[in-house]
Amino acid sequence: MSAIKKLKDLLNLVTIDSETFTVPAKEIGWRRIFGGLIVAQAIMAAYRTVEEKSLHSLHCYFLRAGDPDIPIIYKVSKLRDGNSFVQRNIYAYQNKHLIFQMIASFHRVEDGLIHQDPMPHTKDPSALAEEIELLKKAFKNGPKNIRDTRDRLRPIEFRPVKPRNMINPKKEKPEQLVWFKTSSKINTDVSLNQALLAYASDYTILDTALMPHALSIFQKDLQIASLDHSIWFHRPFDVNDWLLYSQRSHSAYGNRGFASGHIFSQTGNLVATIAQEGMIRLPHNN
Repeated sequence: MSAIKKLKDLLNLVTIDSETFTVPAKEIGWRRIFGGLIVAQAIMAAYRTVEEKSLHSLHCYFLRAGDPDIPIIYKVSKLRDGNSFVQRNIYAYQNKHLIFQMIASFHRVEDGLIHQDPMPHTKDPSALAEEIELLKKAFKNGPKNIRDTRDRLRPIEFRPVKPRNMINPKKEKPEQLVWFKTSSKINTDVSLNQALLAYASDYTILDTALMPHALSIFQKDLQIASLDHSIWFHRPFDVNDWLLYSQRSHSAYGNRGFASGHIFSQTGNLVATIAQEGMIRLPHNN
């Protein structure tokens, strides 16, 4: 089974009751629960309680580290059911401990004003190397933790426009462009498209906060963890097609880094905006 189909299975929640769902959270090759997976599963749980409306924004907090060997229970609380907008609170539990919370808002389709930021001019993804191949080459003889990352099956294919030297990184501007799409084509609908984009959106965004400091995520004993994550969905898209993730870090202070990003379709439509703050602890501060 392909990596993307395995991820799709992890988004197929089992219903306990009309507002409670459960699902495993263990991805092959991961020693912890990836934050993007929890966001994606929470989106699917919220959609189980909503009809005829689409998710337009979400805001969430990662409260505790999750255990990949324990299934997650998602509880959805109905905050409001309006004619145009619907809001839900989603709580994720393991062993009765709250590990994650999200508030999500849904909106029925309406016509209105239209404008957007322009898409950056950049290389076509067909001219770029896949990130996993770059990692395999860079860390051919690296330590085991890096080999585990290198060899992990990827449900999402990433192609950085300007690959960094992850072994000896240099100081750079805190911004990057990354193309991504599903690693193989799958059948999707609006909810699955949004869940998979949310999964991918947590993958590289905090890396930008390391770039001005000549650091990479492979720095020994560097601790990085997502603290919160927000997404605004602007326009329809298909995650099977290439999407451009334009990212920038605006601040780092007090062991926290903040970054935001725009996601564009290959045709130039702005489909989503992302914001995240994460913990970044250097070895001497651990």
